[in-house]
Amino acid sequence: YFMDFCMTESCGKCVPCRVGTYQMHRILSAITNMTATPQDLAMLEQLCDLLKHTSLCGLGQSAPNPVVSTLKSFAGEYQAHIEDHNCPAGVCGKQPVGAGL
Repeated sequence: YFMDFCMTESCGKCVPCRVGTYQMHRILSAITNMTATPQDLAMLEQLCDLLKHTSLCGLGQSAPNPVVSTLKSFAGEYQAHIEDHNCPAGVCGKQPVGAGL
């Protein structure tokens, strides 16, 4: 939800924020739908760094913060979604029948 907020609230003045938040939202959606690839994860990390250092305003500079934090603290969750196509918490996308019960 936070990335959706950042994407819609971007003023559009700078390309990193306007396009970067959209791309981050797209990749995060692919991760939760378990259709993301390891290349998507690498792109997400690069986008976070790009936005943080090249956005003109506080919104663009801070938009990657929650993502960076989760990438560090929950790397295993990302790996499970991308490589195993599984959500350990049982709350995302295409769960197998009976998952999370």
